[in-house]
Amino acid sequence: MPLADVNHVIAYGQSLSTGWEGWPALSRHPRFDNLMLGHSVRPREDGSPHFEPVGDAALHPLTATVQTVHGGRLLTPVEVAALPQGDVAMGETVIEGALAFWRARMLADGIRPGTHRLLGSACGVGGRPLEALLDGAPGGLFNRLRDCVRHARAAAAGAGRSYRLTAVLFLQGESNNWGLDGCASDAESYGALLRRFHADVNNTLGSGEPALFLYQTGGAYAADSMAIPMAQLQMGLTTPGVFMAAPVYPVTEKGGHLDANGYRWLGAQFGKVMHAVLDRGVDWRPLHPVLAKLRGQTLDLRFHVPVPPLRFGAPFHGRQRVRFPDAGFLVADDSGEIPSTATITAPDTVTLSLARAPETGLFVRYAGQTRHHGRGCLHDSDPTRAEDCYVYDPATGHAPAADIAHLNGQPYPLMNWCVAFTLKVG
Repeated sequence: MPLADVNHVIAYGQSLSTGWEGWPALSRHPRFDNLMLGHSVRPREDGSPHFEPVGDAALHPLTATVQTVHGGRLLTPVEVAALPQGDVAMGETVIEGALAFWRARMLADGIRPGTHRLLGSACGVGGRPLEALLDGAPGGLFNRLRDCVRHARAAAAGAGRSYRLTAVLFLQGESNNWGLDGCASDAESYGALLRRFHADVNNTLGSGEPALFLYQTGGAYAADSMAIPMAQLQMGLTTPGVFMAAPVYPVTEKGGHLDANGYRWLGAQFGKVMHAVLDRGVDWRPLHPVLAKLRGQTLDLRFHVPVPPLRFGAPFHGRQRVRFPDAGFLVADDSGEIPSTATITAPDTVTLSLARAPETGLFVRYAGQTRHHGRGCLHDSDPTRAEDCYVYDPATGHAPAADIAHLNGQPYPLMNWCVAFTLKVG
């Protein structure tokens, strides 16, 4: 349970950590008693090596804002509604949805309003590989975290409150997954960088050892190598204090960046996992495979399932739900792909029926780029719903494609979707 007077949650990483294209802002009115530093969760400048709060450096009620990427100017609702589709202005982030969900559960568990409050900030920088986000990297971007913590601690002290950096949400991997500009794109190198980043957070921010919550890169930024997603999964499964909250692919997006609902939806998933880990002491692990067993032309995949039984659903590709006959699984060997059909045969098992007998080099991939566009159809039966509801309001700047009838006005569903993976079999 976060027991400081002010418990800080910082999102860091690439553009998805700061809400690029997340407009129009949805969480425009304060929820509960959550806080932000200054007049936005983000600083004034996206690419600066310093975190300078927008306006003052005091604690204010947490709301979502929209800012220009260059210059960080706050946009009015009228200006936001007039933005052309494709403008990358920064809006809703995962922070608003995460803290709304977590705070609601804290209050339901008996925390008194006004005590042990949550403070949210977003320190990420768009388009950067992990190498550029480490402490000591050229450009000094890690100093954004230092500055944010320093300002927040000072603001809390000025109000006579204790402070702790409680959690870091890390949303990064797109640049590395595509190996842009020569950055590390293999699992071993990226895993080493991720461990170094974890050590940087623990050793240099001066606030104990905050829990680190990862998402898994995928969706529009997927690659068939699966090197970066598998390194992220390995980190979340094996490193104390590190947890993988969810893959990014199931929620609504704009062809790469999430849309405003997608950010808030993914944020609620982060909030659900933070509550489970930090309030309830759950040793959280995402829905992921634990065993593959081949029997002739039948391949059984057993999973760790947070809330059994397994189910098939339809993730979003843009704002359209997609379904795949093979549920997102691709089976291949040294001779090429093997067509398969997927069936749930037990609460924790998916059985793939193969069209031919496999040969050497057999592997199975889930939610890869080829044919599945970084998406898959497998999730658990978690009935949890977010505190916030899906919003469509064309007068504020939503594109017509965001009008999704079965979601409009409904709380975001928070079942746990299977992480992307690749497994050698045999």
